[in-house]
Amino acid sequence: MRILAYHMVEPRFDVSVTRVTPKQFGRQIETALQLGYRFRTLAQALTHPYKDEKTIVLTFDDGYASVYQHAFPILRACTIPATIFIIVDYIGKLDTWDVNFGNICFPHLSWREIEALAAAGWEIGSHGLTHRDLTRLNREEQYEELYRSKANLEQTLTLTIDSISYPFGRVNPSISHLCREIGYRRGVVMGRRCRDVDVDFCLGRQGIYLFDGIRLFRQKIVAKNIKMLNFMQRCIDYCSMGTVIVKQGPWSKHENCA
Repeated sequence: MRILAYHMVEPRFDVSVTRVTPKQFGRQIETALQLGYRFRTLAQALTHPYKDEKTIVLTFDDGYASVYQHAFPILRACTIPATIFIIVDYIGKLDTWDVNFGNICFPHLSWREIEALAAAGWEIGSHGLTHRDLTRLNREEQYEELYRSKANLEQTLTLTIDSISYPFGRVNPSISHLCREIGYRRGVVMGRRCRDVDVDFCLGRQGIYLFDGIRLFRQKIVAKNIKMLNFMQRCIDYCSMGTVIVKQGPWSKHENCA
């Protein structure tokens, strides 16, 4: 099983590479189908795994409106479900939690759009309340981010929220234990190795970015040159800490994730 992580599927220019164009995304899905891969949500893949390895889980972090506008039509046409992680306090708002270079902002999904994705068989997960690095928060703040995001999604959507994508992919043992206490059943990171975290709460993913041509995309789904790919992912993870430093400051007493 390969878990892929997308962010925006967006035709508009952005300084960040954490997007793909709709045309690029469509070609990637077509390539995976031609190679014989099946697509499942994260919950489906972990609850009822296939015996073979040709399973892809598509995940989308942040809950951008572009996922509904551009990715959803492509996937719906192929009856492909996905898992999307929502920043709850930014539903229907612009992504001002991010460092918006050039004052370029992008909208997040509305409640109506999230409900439409859920009705189409997508799994809805939490990405916290405000997209703050959980390892830099105290216990009370961590609980607020994890509990309220889950509760708000469950109350509004009348669904059980089992999955968490940690903002910036950062987690430590105490956060994973808190997730389990609150009622989450699984958590996803990016390329980081997380010390002493149960495997179900530290599921690794390969990010898909603007620079991923079809050749590199194929390598990511067939796990070819995996050491190089993991190194690239960790470099991107490291760069993402720039947003954390700008928004939350440079120092932390709570970090424990490498």
